[in-house]
Amino acid sequence: MGERPRPIYSSNAEDPTLADGIDRFVLDLAEAVDHLQDAHISGDCPELGRLARQLASDAHRFGYAPLASLAEAVAACADQEKQDATRGLLVELTSIGQRIRMGHRGAL
Repeated sequence: MGERPRPIYSSNAEDPTLADGIDRFVLDLAEAVDHLQDAHISGDCPELGRLARQLASDAHRFGYAPLASLAEAVAACADQEKQDATRGLLVELTSIGQRIRMGHRGAL
């Protein structure tokens, strides 16, 4: 039996000026990941890259560096139209998103 995934917490969780933004970001994260997956499935690399860059920017702002790094990698693969590599990164990104939701008080 595998180890249970550990929650990921925002590095900015203690900043009261970002609390509402972090809440909204985490609550909207599943939908954002769905949009990335939809763009990938439809083969719309420009849209996938745009969405991934937006997610990376938001993830950086709200203190989720692991998610930001993956989203940047997705954008780079989308720009190069590397479908197989993008698929693997999206699977990993989905897992990170679930761990972020596990660690966020507003997502329970």
